[in-house]
Amino acid sequence: MLRFLLSFLFVFPVLQGSCFALTVTFHEEAEVTASHVILADVAAFDKDSALAKALASKQIAFSPKAGASITVNKGSIKDKLLRQIPETTQVTWEGAPSTLVTRLGISIGPQDIEAAITEYLFAKSDDLPRADYSFVPHELPLPFTIPTGAVEIDVIPANPDVIGSRRFTLIYKVDGTIVKNISIRGKLKAMTPVAVLTQNVKRGSILHPNMVQLQTKDLGKLRSPCTDLREVLGKRLTRSLRSGVVLDLSSIEFPPVIRKGQLVKILLRNKGLQLSATGISSMNGKQDQIIRVINAGSKKMIYCKVLSPGIVEVQI
Repeated sequence: MLRFLLSFLFVFPVLQGSCFALTVTFHEEAEVTASHVILADVAAFDKDSALAKALASKQIAFSPKAGASITVNKGSIKDKLLRQIPETTQVTWEGAPSTLVTRLGISIGPQDIEAAITEYLFAKSDDLPRADYSFVPHELPLPFTIPTGAVEIDVIPANPDVIGSRRFTLIYKVDGTIVKNISIRGKLKAMTPVAVLTQNVKRGSILHPNMVQLQTKDLGKLRSPCTDLREVLGKRLTRSLRSGVVLDLSSIEFPPVIRKGQLVKILLRNKGLQLSATGISSMNGKQDQIIRVINAGSKKMIYCKVLSPGIVEVQI
């Protein structure tokens, strides 16, 4: 009995000390996605203890840029963390003397950039003239890598009207934070059938079907082409044009949509509200032209834009 008691007293301190023992084993390589490297990223623990969980969460370095790598040294990490551990705690540090840490990311190549612009043009197609749109870059940037996460791409054309843009800016965001901003120069094509004269036509002539036909052209090189022959047939030319010239709507004499002295409906739109009043046009007005209108109620002269026959909108 005495021998057993002495053996128990001798072994107990050893067992008690081993309760706080922990082995940390460093890997040769590690991959991360966050902005900081923690000990759990580069090392394994032989116990799932409170001490292991606490050490695992310790930040040991800033992560490199997405796609890049850094090396962290086991000795430096050990010296730093030992100052935070009680002297009674036994920690064994094993494994590789250093760890190569690579930050994972999303690789963006030329095909991804072209796809982003194509997707933008498709999404905007309902707001643009009907045409086949394509953007041909002069050159594309080298592939780059952005961090992992929820990716958003803002595509901004050089021209707010899109057509005629010679540059697109792409802003990449990850989890709401801008991580990359690039500008791509090139040529935007918007190919669609437009009216082209088939013969020389003198000023004052009335357009007939044998004088004009549709040919596919790039809208980016044109000002205000006609894309529907019904819009111009039977109308008078305001200047002489040669065969093969794209017919510009500014060369057509269109009758006024609103005539001088005509009663019109005046619309006022502001912040979602729409008000209307009756007015009298003081001049002839063509589509989208700004004309003077007298408010029938207040008798004041106001400037309005012609929207359609009998309807104008106040310009604020």
